[in-house]
Amino acid sequence: MSPAAAFDEFAFDERAEDGSPVPQTVSLRVIARDPAVTLGGRILTATVRVPAERLEPGPRGSRFHIVDYDAARDVLQPPVELQPEFYDRFADADDSTLVSDPAFRAQNVYAIAARTLASFEAALGRRLRWAFRGHQLYLVPHAFAEANAHYDPEDGAILFGYLPRAGGSEITTSLSHDVIAHETTHAILDGLRPRLAEPGLPDQLAFHEALADIVALLSVFSMREVVEDLLGSADRDGRIARRNLRREALERSALFTLAEQLGESTAGDRAHGLRRSIKLRPSAAWRTNRVYDEPHRRGEVLVAAVTQTLLSMWIERLKPLMSGRGADRARVAEEGAKAAAHLLHMMIRGIDYLPPVELEFEDVIDSVLKADEVIAPDDEYGYRVALRDAFGSFGIHRPREDQLIDLTKTPPPSYARMNFTNLRSDPDEVFRFIWDNAEVFDIRRAYRLRVESVRPSVRVGPDGLIVGEVVADYIQTLELTAGELAERGVELPRDLNGDTQLQIWGGGVLIFDQFGRAKYHQRKRLNDWKRQGRRLDYLVRYGLRDSRGRYGFTVSAPRGQRFASLHDDDAHAGEEW
Repeated sequence: MSPAAAFDEFAFDERAEDGSPVPQTVSLRVIARDPAVTLGGRILTATVRVPAERLEPGPRGSRFHIVDYDAARDVLQPPVELQPEFYDRFADADDSTLVSDPAFRAQNVYAIAARTLASFEAALGRRLRWAFRGHQLYLVPHAFAEANAHYDPEDGAILFGYLPRAGGSEITTSLSHDVIAHETTHAILDGLRPRLAEPGLPDQLAFHEALADIVALLSVFSMREVVEDLLGSADRDGRIARRNLRREALERSALFTLAEQLGESTAGDRAHGLRRSIKLRPSAAWRTNRVYDEPHRRGEVLVAAVTQTLLSMWIERLKPLMSGRGADRARVAEEGAKAAAHLLHMMIRGIDYLPPVELEFEDVIDSVLKADEVIAPDDEYGYRVALRDAFGSFGIHRPREDQLIDLTKTPPPSYARMNFTNLRSDPDEVFRFIWDNAEVFDIRRAYRLRVESVRPSVRVGPDGLIVGEVVADYIQTLELTAGELAERGVELPRDLNGDTQLQIWGGGVLIFDQFGRAKYHQRKRLNDWKRQGRRLDYLVRYGLRDSRGRYGFTVSAPRGQRFASLHDDDAHAGEEW
């Protein structure tokens, strides 16, 4: 039987030819960091496990479709046949093949993107949808001649660029684990919280950038063998010297940088990896520094808080392993991978508890801690304490209690006319529930309200018990003039005409238990006029208006431009929404 025929039979039969169960994952070789990161003169690679699925040439599966088209040269590479159930054709390939073979380029992009999506689905306990209409996200590994990459929701694609260099080589972003994981995270988060890309508070786009960086960094840490390699050489007994496991030494390691090869092609403070947020010293001074209005720089604050938490938890886990000469390198790497995987799932789970609009960094720490309290009440290793303290060192604290409300401790909402089954799946039923209980939830019926999604999740806690939840998002909008907003006590930015049209937003999340009973309400009130004033000031300061001169409306420019602009040197220069 030919490999292709065997693959077809394997994919559609419940059991393999030898009677064994069909595997749920397959192994593929990827570049573990970036072609610039070498070990013993060779590119650092790893074998990762990704969900098994039926793959057509491309590869093209149920969630991703690789199309290797170079628009700059008008060259379309033939689709790659990827059959990992039988072999990985690049398992023993040399470095020159890895950086030059388009087929490996396709495999690398597919495997890392699929692994990133699998991490989100495992943490959130459900299948995820893209923000665009369609089931397959296009991945274009060699799309344009520029050392950049971006997610484009209009095309339902992630476009990876390349930069030719002297001697015929090139920097290829689709060979960077960090860039692939980063851009895939943008696409996933856009599906989970599409309103975060709308014109709003500066923390919204900064969170997009921060989460993408956090996922990229923690995904590398979760590969134990890669952590072990990047820790450096061990002595004859396999131990790492104590001096190399101090906080300062670990901070300087390649483990805490992003996209080294791409960083080499840029100037300034990004020359040694695109960001080194671990070096950002704890302080709340960023709040009054206009430099931190730019999404990359602002996002570094969150990345710093998470990576410093990781470092603290890792060092704490190493203490029992330490002896006079240091610690076993394999055990050191294992503890780092465990800490990273735990933090990664914490950050991802928190997304469900985030408000769908008007996001601020305080909401992030609040949502992450609450979601983790639900799934792991005991916090056995103190991750929540460490994360809370790290955020607090940057002046980011959980907001007042009435923003994320425990509905089991308040007057209960009425379920008199509700269908509990429909509350777990139907936006119309959730809308009826909110409408009937608007006073309980302190929601103004006068403002237009729409339930955007209802998503059931099933998660497994550390004690093995299953936690079932339903997450329902709603938004509210109000259109008015700047003058009418001023009548509500909001001080308008200087020179803003009172007739200027505005759209303001509010919204929230209702968390239901497995029986359809509401237990938490995370909200951002539309009539929080102080917040609306800060938002308007930010939008006007940077000219974030639509083509009709209105502020706060859904952008008139293609949404893909918003994500592409995140990777400009100055994301605000000349930009109009």
